[in-house]
Amino acid sequence: MISAPLYAVVALLVCFGSCQSSDNTKVGEGASVTSLPLTAQIGEASSRVGMSDIYGGAFSCYWNSDKLSVYHPYVLSGAVQNMTPLEFGTPATNGTSAAFSYTGSDAYRYNPGSRLYAFSKGTGGGYAASVENDGTSTLTAPALPSQNGTLADCATYDALYGSADVDYSTGLPGLLAMHHLFGMMNLHLTSSTFSTSHLVTVALTTSDGTKILPAGGGTATFNADGSPQNSAGVWGTSWSATITPTTDGVVDVYFMTWPFTGSNGTLIVSCSDDTGNTYTARTITLSGFSLAAAQLKSKPLAITSTPAANDTYSNLYAWDAIDSQPATLNTVPTNANTTTISTGESDLQNRALYACKNCPNGYEITWYMSVDCYWDEGNISGGNTTAYKLADGTTTTAGMWLHKSSGITGFSSTVSSGTGSRTPIVLTSALASGLNLSTDYFFLPAAGCTDYNTGAFGNAGAFGLYWSSTPYQNTTFADYMMISKNVIGLGVDCSRLYGGTLWTAQ
Repeated sequence: MISAPLYAVVALLVCFGSCQSSDNTKVGEGASVTSLPLTAQIGEASSRVGMSDIYGGAFSCYWNSDKLSVYHPYVLSGAVQNMTPLEFGTPATNGTSAAFSYTGSDAYRYNPGSRLYAFSKGTGGGYAASVENDGTSTLTAPALPSQNGTLADCATYDALYGSADVDYSTGLPGLLAMHHLFGMMNLHLTSSTFSTSHLVTVALTTSDGTKILPAGGGTATFNADGSPQNSAGVWGTSWSATITPTTDGVVDVYFMTWPFTGSNGTLIVSCSDDTGNTYTARTITLSGFSLAAAQLKSKPLAITSTPAANDTYSNLYAWDAIDSQPATLNTVPTNANTTTISTGESDLQNRALYACKNCPNGYEITWYMSVDCYWDEGNISGGNTTAYKLADGTTTTAGMWLHKSSGITGFSSTVSSGTGSRTPIVLTSALASGLNLSTDYFFLPAAGCTDYNTGAFGNAGAFGLYWSSTPYQNTTFADYMMISKNVIGLGVDCSRLYGGTLWTAQ
């Protein structure tokens, strides 16, 4: 019995055919023997990959669909050949062992006394092996972009290497000791917002070019006894997988890779899900971190969710745009309502017909400014934490808190409060702790606006133009509310071709 480190698998190469003892005694003398069909049988007590994982359970994959390549100098038509691969298929079905029968058509026999080299080609496919005359061997792994991050899928990228001598006295191969070539990483990611109902994409990048990720291929060299000579860092520098969380709150992502010894860089872990949530990136320091062949390492990481940006305010509209079409950035809007709506300066009741018909009218806007309003920079404790997506794709957390109409004495849609503008109070953490912002107030982000001459977008995060439902005396102007850190006010003579924000009274 051969004892081999790192989950060694013991295999027996069995010869079938007529092997007369008289022939065998002459093998060492170079006598001719009968051509020997070769069958390589590899057995394992439990599973092909003897790895255990405290999070995902036992890793188990058998020999289905595998191929085995056996290399050795053999005799063909009486001549000793160079190192040549003999390809073997397998009839195995869901078992813990498999027989790999030679599938070639050429007659051959062993060259007694020569070493045999065997490679599992893996169901991932495409492994190219070569054996040099000095006894070293080289295995070239292909790019493996189809690793999908799941435990079971990693089995298709496992590969084994082994070697054995042919018994000189009999011409029969001895025991073949097989060694796993790859190791496995498991990232055990936890977040309260992970859900089995939503796919999570995990993107991995190494910061210093360390090639440990399975997005590329590589070559590893092994000594004649199967020990690695050079197999470090020959994979890729970035990779991603989209998978279903293991359970609510947990994502386990796996990948198979060459053994490696850590560098001074980091492994950067970034996540997002199909609801638009993103997560704060985490890093794993690679200094001192290593992965050996046949080893599984698990790394738990708590992931902090960053909610998806609220895009309610991302569109800007010309005043009362027909069919509610948003203004196109960098283009002068052509969809403003040009229908004649007659109104007097003292009549600010609802007159819009299309996009702005549900916006507060000019009277209502004056009442919002009759009480304290709070400007929030979006960076204080107790203030706004929602990121609002803007028309140019950027986000902001800055904006204005307005008191809800239900708490404003005298609030009316037919009578003005008499207040046309107000200096807002800049919100602080101390002020926020004394206000019931979530129940008594509502928040409007500083969503910017587009210029009526060019359509150019500006003032994101510092200013907001909010349309009213009220036209101003003619067909080219309309009433609006502006918000900024320095002032909140009712404007009347704004061109309808500005791109502003729609909103409703609360």
